[in-house]
Amino acid sequence: MTAVKTTAKAMETLDFVLPDFTRRSWVGKAAQDIWELRFQRITRAWQEMEWLAVAAGLRACAIVIVMPNTFVQQAGDWARHGLSGIPIEIQGVSSSSYSSSAVPSELGKPFLYRVVVGTPQSVTAFKNAWDNDNHEKIGRLLGYPSCCHQFFFDVWVERGLIDTTWPMAIATAPAADGEHSVEVNGPPEANILWRWMGLRAVPHLPCSFTCQPTVVLGQQFIQIGRQAGYEQEMDWLLEILSWPVQWSALHGIAEIKTPLVKVSTRTDATAHEYVVRRPGSSYPDEGATGLGFPYQTAAKLRRPQRQTTRSAHPDWYAADNGFVSVTAMTKAHEPIVAAVTAVLSPHGGSVLDLGCGNGALLQKIRRANPAVAPFGLELDDGRIAHARQLHPTFADNFLTGNLLTNNAIWPPERQYTMAILMPGRLLEAPPKQADQLRQRLRTQCDHILVYTYDDWLERYGNLAKLAQAAGFHTLSDDDNATASLAKIE
Repeated sequence: MTAVKTTAKAMETLDFVLPDFTRRSWVGKAAQDIWELRFQRITRAWQEMEWLAVAAGLRACAIVIVMPNTFVQQAGDWARHGLSGIPIEIQGVSSSSYSSSAVPSELGKPFLYRVVVGTPQSVTAFKNAWDNDNHEKIGRLLGYPSCCHQFFFDVWVERGLIDTTWPMAIATAPAADGEHSVEVNGPPEANILWRWMGLRAVPHLPCSFTCQPTVVLGQQFIQIGRQAGYEQEMDWLLEILSWPVQWSALHGIAEIKTPLVKVSTRTDATAHEYVVRRPGSSYPDEGATGLGFPYQTAAKLRRPQRQTTRSAHPDWYAADNGFVSVTAMTKAHEPIVAAVTAVLSPHGGSVLDLGCGNGALLQKIRRANPAVAPFGLELDDGRIAHARQLHPTFADNFLTGNLLTNNAIWPPERQYTMAILMPGRLLEAPPKQADQLRQRLRTQCDHILVYTYDDWLERYGNLAKLAQAAGFHTLSDDDNATASLAKIE
């Protein structure tokens, strides 16, 4: 008979642990079609936010997971922010977005680096703390709230649990004697029950669902995400964290039920079923209907459920680029973003926008393909300042200057994957300068994409005729296209 030990306020655990695994199943194709890509975009944003929080001074260090083939590129990104990174561990590749323990590396199989990122001084301090198992210093350098670090040490390190959900829940709403089910509430920033899907607002395991230092830290991380150009992803994240969710555990298997997806994963083995419910404050339109928690009935779904608060764009967001509204700008940018991503997906590359305004177009392209490295040139200093706000990771890639005469954007050793250009700019230039720009585009750009808006279309009839007048031949067969790959005639 399996021995029983009592831990974490009467949580009875059995003395075995299952192998690590995480499996998910969607409630339906409609939910998966809409939300799976959104989950992926949030996860990619979070991977960058982890170390951007270090660059912003929010924490001294971050631990990030890096693929060997992207290590050099990411090290360059860190260096541009005055940061460095050193591997502290090599681990195998997990098939899921979350693992409660590192996957051991095996000779001849794919592997990942676990890297600590920070200033040289903080990285050195972290490595010393890591080598000496100084958990308190590690938690402090990673910016974890002291209450949460103490909670993690007590539950994970001292008691040996591999899932902090039940201890976290009863620290929020203590269960009655003999009860194995609790209901918790709290701000979305402290909701960690979506971590198995890669969705979270803080990098640590909170001590409760109402931990105030965790909430403040989560709000700061959300703000860092918005400043990095992930405004849409942060809106989605806060919306998801406000939905109802249920965690239950029995015999070493946890089941996390949400309106969109169900996850099965490893947890601490128990003889009794333990249940944590978080009712939430909204429900997705694509969520499943049902009588059992966390699902809602069709009658309830007919009432407005989603109450997502979206922050307003700055006044300059559309005006910098000559548009009267964000809606008008978004509509004009859509065919350009679609054309660029169709060529560069999935590999990405360097994209140069000649006449980039405040970089809003490049921001949309990066959201569609985070592997893109944006570069921009713009005559107006104020717009370039705004572009650097929208692209803090790539601030040095945005330069002020005339697109016809600026040489700094064209160092001889640089080859752009794609250049974006409104061809009418060449028609406004002296012939010699226009020829020089065409020569640079021909020799230093793998692809050229031309586009136009309404005023130039009225003047020339369509993009193909405008491009031809500027010395380009469009490759699109659509006479009504407003964006197209092009060759120089």
